[in-house]
Amino acid sequence: MVRTIVTFALFLLNVAASAQSQKLYLFVTADSLKQGVRNQEGAVVIPADHPVIGYWSADELIADSIIDFYGMPAGETSAFDSLRPAYTANTTFDRSGKVLYHPFFFDNGADYIQEGTRRYVDRKTGKMGLVHPYGKVLIPALYDFITPLHDGYLMAYNGVQRQSEAGGEHWRIVPDPKKKYEAFVLNKEGKKVKGRMKRSQDAALQWAADSLYYPAFYRAVDVKEEKLLARVKQDPDVQRLFAGAATDAYHILERPTATFPYYIIGHSQQYSFSYVAVDERGARYHFDYYRPMMPLKTYLKSIQ
Repeated sequence: MVRTIVTFALFLLNVAASAQSQKLYLFVTADSLKQGVRNQEGAVVIPADHPVIGYWSADELIADSIIDFYGMPAGETSAFDSLRPAYTANTTFDRSGKVLYHPFFFDNGADYIQEGTRRYVDRKTGKMGLVHPYGKVLIPALYDFITPLHDGYLMAYNGVQRQSEAGGEHWRIVPDPKKKYEAFVLNKEGKKVKGRMKRSQDAALQWAADSLYYPAFYRAVDVKEEKLLARVKQDPDVQRLFAGAATDAYHILERPTATFPYYIIGHSQQYSFSYVAVDERGARYHFDYYRPMMPLKTYLKSIQ
């Protein structure tokens, strides 16, 4: 039985590796209205169900690890409700064409990745949750609205609605008079956490959203991680990548797994597409959840 499980696990790893290594290309329908993705043999990986909106042009090679398309797959809908805060107009696929989730529609596109997470919407329930960019649900879609993750915490709301500001371009959330209003703080694991008025040894993080004190969510778990993080903080290349961010805002966001043997280090002081991946030898790479990794020095030279 154990041998069967191991064999199946290896099979899945080989399938995933194959999907990542195959070349993918954008294709556009004859009327230039819809787009999809095909592989190097010409087989359709993502059907052309999506309007021609995005960053690629016809026949362009797509190297991204995840693919964000505007619109829903054929047969799926996501009706817009002017009062509902949680709205999605995008679909995120993996490279095999599997639908991973529907990211929250923010700033005229799919929600940004923040601290290795992004907000998503259950198109059937109209609720929001938090997901890893590659599809693992971190916080189920149970809330009317959640804020982006910051320092490992976010605000979650129920009983709220969307209120448009003058001109209609911007909006905010306000209590829905027909529902019970709730607001609470969740950590990255979806657990409710109450802040404290005074700083203490076990609540030393003053969270910017409410100025209360919380336990530091991102912590080194052992001496090895403490040393690794210290070396990364002292690296001039990392400081250049995270220009303007204090070194105490650098955090280990993800730890090595059997399928991804890297530490992922980011910062929480400002929004950034960039992260640092560190392997077991200590080598550093630029990482952004979309594009293939490259040595950090190579990346920095490419943006000069």
